[in-house]
Amino acid sequence: MSQNVYDYEKETKKRKQRSLTGKLILIGVIVIIALILLSQSLFVVGEAEQCVVSRFGVIQSIILNEHNQFHDEFADNLVGELTTSGSVKILRGSGLHFKMPFVDTVQTYSSRLFTYVSDSEVVNTSEKKQYYVTTYAQWYIADPALFSLKLGSMTSAENQLDNLIHPVIVQAINRLSAENFVSNKEALNDALAQGLRTINGDMAVRGIEVKDIQVNRTILPSANIETTYARMQADRAKVAQQTRSEGQEEYQKAVSSTDLEARKIQADAVSEAGAIRGDGEASALEIYANAYSVDTEFYSYWRSLQALETSLNENATLVLDQNHPLWKQLLQYATSNGAAE
Repeated sequence: MSQNVYDYEKETKKRKQRSLTGKLILIGVIVIIALILLSQSLFVVGEAEQCVVSRFGVIQSIILNEHNQFHDEFADNLVGELTTSGSVKILRGSGLHFKMPFVDTVQTYSSRLFTYVSDSEVVNTSEKKQYYVTTYAQWYIADPALFSLKLGSMTSAENQLDNLIHPVIVQAINRLSAENFVSNKEALNDALAQGLRTINGDMAVRGIEVKDIQVNRTILPSANIETTYARMQADRAKVAQQTRSEGQEEYQKAVSSTDLEARKIQADAVSEAGAIRGDGEASALEIYANAYSVDTEFYSYWRSLQALETSLNENATLVLDQNHPLWKQLLQYATSNGAAE
């Protein structure tokens, strides 16, 4: 009896252990399934990425860069397209995003700029002068949904750009004169800007925006080298002459301003010197007057001696009136000398 009770308890423990193990396995399976579902429901969009989310091959949404203004800038060109019809959601921003697990698929595209470089081709200016040019363009995938539907690959995009950019560049240069093409960068940039608008009008429906287009290299045919160099030299000489003229004008202005300032300083100095001289003479007259008032006889005698010093030379003859002060002084001097003798 005791042996049967013992076996029953053991079997109960085994059943509990099996039940606990089953529960742990079930929980583990549930966790694994949950992780799988979570991993299939989440995806990460990088800073330089954009995505297309499709369900059974039908595009449901696109995720763009936060600074992508493509659909606003080219709204007129995108009328009736898939991403402007309202059937495709346009989301923005990198980071974590959600999708339907096992049903939705995600295609990732770069949002960086790509560089297109053409082969060297011959172009003619308006006067039929030839130049070899190589052009480049900076472009990016602005709408990954339209890009995936109409182009599908970078190779197709490069071929499409090659077929479109070079003719536009050729037409832009054909309208320019050789002088404007070689020397007038403003005229060339205006022509290229017009061509850029034409290119984007065609490429917008393919999900591509060209940001910049320029002539990368210009090689002169041998027949045009001398005339082009001569024109460039003439242009540089014209600029140099204008620079020299402007420099000479500035020099004349500086010289005139300096001369005027010097004359003003000189006039101020002469005026100040005259004022100082006048003050000195007034002070001297005042001193003379004060001295004269102290001893009038001495002053008269001293002035007489000054007159003799300035008017008499070695052989001069002096004629004086008998009432002249100097005569009295000389007579007194002579009389005193005679008496002394």
